[in-house]
Amino acid sequence: MSLCQSLSREARALVSQSMDYLTPLYDEERGMVCPDGVYDTRPSMYYALGLLITDENPDRAEKIIHAVIDTQIDAPGEIFHGVYRHDGEPVPPAGVLDVHRLGLYGRYAADVGYERMADAFRMRLEHSSLAEHAGDIEEMLRASLFETAPVVWSTYEPNSREFILMCFAMVLEHFETALSPETVSRIEKSCRLALEGAVERSRTGFTPLNTNIECMHVFQLDYFGTRLNIPEYRDYALAYARGMLKKYRELHAIAEFNSPTYCGVDLSTLGFWRRYGSNDELKNLGTELEEGIWQDVMAFYNPAMRNFCGPYSRAYELEQNAHTAFPSLFYLCAGEESYPFPPWGTESDSNTLLVLGDPRMPEDAKQALFAPKENVSLTRQFRELSERGDPDRNRALCTATAHITPNLMLGALSGSKNPSHQLHPLVVFWRHGEELGTIKLLRQTKDGIMRHMHTVFFDGTVNGNHIDMSVRSDVRRDMIIFCEIECDGAASSIISENEWRLPGLTVQVSGQYPPPQVSILSGRIIQIGFPAPAEEEEPMRFSLDFKLNA
Repeated sequence: MSLCQSLSREARALVSQSMDYLTPLYDEERGMVCPDGVYDTRPSMYYALGLLITDENPDRAEKIIHAVIDTQIDAPGEIFHGVYRHDGEPVPPAGVLDVHRLGLYGRYAADVGYERMADAFRMRLEHSSLAEHAGDIEEMLRASLFETAPVVWSTYEPNSREFILMCFAMVLEHFETALSPETVSRIEKSCRLALEGAVERSRTGFTPLNTNIECMHVFQLDYFGTRLNIPEYRDYALAYARGMLKKYRELHAIAEFNSPTYCGVDLSTLGFWRRYGSNDELKNLGTELEEGIWQDVMAFYNPAMRNFCGPYSRAYELEQNAHTAFPSLFYLCAGEESYPFPPWGTESDSNTLLVLGDPRMPEDAKQALFAPKENVSLTRQFRELSERGDPDRNRALCTATAHITPNLMLGALSGSKNPSHQLHPLVVFWRHGEELGTIKLLRQTKDGIMRHMHTVFFDGTVNGNHIDMSVRSDVRRDMIIFCEIECDGAASSIISENEWRLPGLTVQVSGQYPPPQVSILSGRIIQIGFPAPAEEEEPMRFSLDFKLNA
């Protein structure tokens, strides 16, 4: 009997959803899955897991496993040791970055120094005879950096170790007897290499770990520390977990507070602590953190819109169905009688891993999944993580405020020092007929690129249907601060300096800001931009009042 037959009907349905998507993307010649024209290790391993769960094609699963291991970098002493490369990615240059000699402050100084130099370089280009080629020239500068130094997220992805090892742990746990001894041996060796690099990363703090990666890291240290008989890894896992809970208990919040993208992975992973943990203390710590995160996120959940109210410390998309694990979690934990089968989203390919954990939704969270919210106002504090921040100042105290009604919800953030382009300091949802409209506040360079940029500060507060926001840009290049609006018929909106008349919503605008520049990206998406010149001394301030149209 295949493992799939022992799963709940909800779990089986989620596995089928993933396999229906991944199977046509498999390339037999390469032995990997190729979504969007890119051979990718992570979905390939989710597919391999699915093949083993359904007992559909174990030989193909083994081929995928070997192909994924072939992408791993074996480079002891390097910060990228044990990572799995993306398709076509060269091995980062070795011998040029001594993490221990450079240290956290050296990393921060180099990071900020390069950004400031690139900003000054771009400004010089834009005021020279080369202005029309400025973007191409700057890109050549960046490419030269990547050829000569390992740059996190650009030449290697440190998190690839944790994502792949989650799958390898489940392959060994449930399907070892279905694999050849050679495959098992290669998996174990690969896991040792990945853990060596991952432990060095977490101990040095050179590239900080987000909570979702911390959750995976703890599970893997405990699991492989037990399997491979490395007691110091088990001890480190427990100590690390205690530290996570100590930070969490301060404000009952994780660093990626109210982030559906990240919290969905947290909750998917913490069930593995409970199901596979080697000791009761680790299991109990995982349960406490899991229940706490459920309480935190469900306070911001609006059943009428089936979405989480902002603000989001980190997020990819506003719509929860687009890029979170929550639809699958809701369906799996609440049951198909209570929650509908989820539509396909970016995280759905990981369903084959999700169902092998033990995610549990507390009863109060299940009640919040359906209980109406009428004029609910929220104020919560948390300490963010700024991955590229000053090591002494990368845990800024932030305050999230929100207001939730059945047809309108507003969220704003103050205190953040996070340079991430994933920061969403102002988020609005409203109902327009049967559809939802959204507004989000972002920033980008004049050429339309959103990078991690230091010193763009957003400070906002929600009070009922009113938002106050200030934005200060200390970036040494011209920026655009903009609201991106998405809804049916957005292109027909009437935008003036003091009023935005959107389908189903009117926004009154006041404050100190330059005249808005409206860009129509499609029939559904428009951007209202406000130029922010380099090193502008005065912050941009504006107030927004929202009124649903009859």
